[in-house]
Amino acid sequence: MILSIQYLRGVASILVVLSHIAWKNIQAGGSTMHWWHDAGTFGVDIFFIISGYIMVYITRDMHQKPHAVRTFIKKRFVRIIPLYWFYTLIALVIFIVIPERVNSAGGGTDIVKSFLLLPLKSDENYLVGVGWTLHYEFLFYILFSFGLLLNRVVGNIFVISTILFLVLFSISIDVDGATYIFYDFFNDIYIEFALGISLYFFLLKFKEINPLISILSTIIGIYLFYYLHTGHILTGIHHIDTGTSAFLICFGIVSLEYFWKKRECRLLTTIGNASYSIYLLHPFILVAVVMLTNRFNFHESTIIVIMFLSSIIGGYISYIFIEQKLIKLTKRMILF
Repeated sequence: MILSIQYLRGVASILVVLSHIAWKNIQAGGSTMHWWHDAGTFGVDIFFIISGYIMVYITRDMHQKPHAVRTFIKKRFVRIIPLYWFYTLIALVIFIVIPERVNSAGGGTDIVKSFLLLPLKSDENYLVGVGWTLHYEFLFYILFSFGLLLNRVVGNIFVISTILFLVLFSISIDVDGATYIFYDFFNDIYIEFALGISLYFFLLKFKEINPLISILSTIIGIYLFYYLHTGHILTGIHHIDTGTSAFLICFGIVSLEYFWKKRECRLLTTIGNASYSIYLLHPFILVAVVMLTNRFNFHESTIIVIMFLSSIIGGYISYIFIEQKLIKLTKRMILF
């Protein structure tokens, strides 16, 4: 286990939870947390950079091996899909019984696309709203799998080069009137996966980073995060701006791995381990908390605390009793 990555996963999941708590608070006419509605989405940027980094790490001995692509895709399927389908089924039941409780932000809900993670039109949603990020994850996995056909260095250069082409093409042409499928492939969001891949090789090349540089990088990244979410821009290209901030933070934290191993924070490790369950489950918990607290005259801050703690605790319970068991079951079913 890479402790720094688990810490970042934990922080990223907390940021996303805060973003959605802020949205529920806004819907209820609350006066606090408005800033976090936008700023909390920064957790997704961190998740994407982590994903790029981890894909290189877990496939470092797989390049040009027999069945490498098939093995890689199977492992990604087992890690992501079982729990996602579990909560998508629950969302489907809720959608059938009380449809207004699913995707309350507006727009239609496509059931087939929800299960298959197919491209969405601008007015469509998945049953589990956060599934849109998994859609981009799998598109990245497909691209990354082609790199496994080549040697390690060339394969990752191929993936990064392809991403750079997709991003540069998307920002250099007039895309007015383009289909929604076009945006799926030509999107600046992929730059964050490339930054994650680059982070791995950079830290592999420079193994001994001065701790002061790591700390400074983290501080600059956090400041840039605040700067970007207080109405300022750098390049004007969203994921290049936020990706730069997330990269600086990830670089600072991961380059201090030796330090974290000496002083492990069990709480952050636990949240990091449960981060995927927290990510998928928390929208359900937030709706349930709002429904329950509407019956009582709780103070706004009390509701926020209840939503946050129940999301984290509920996610941990899901990780222990659902996520891990589903992974084991799925591995047996597809003969791992």
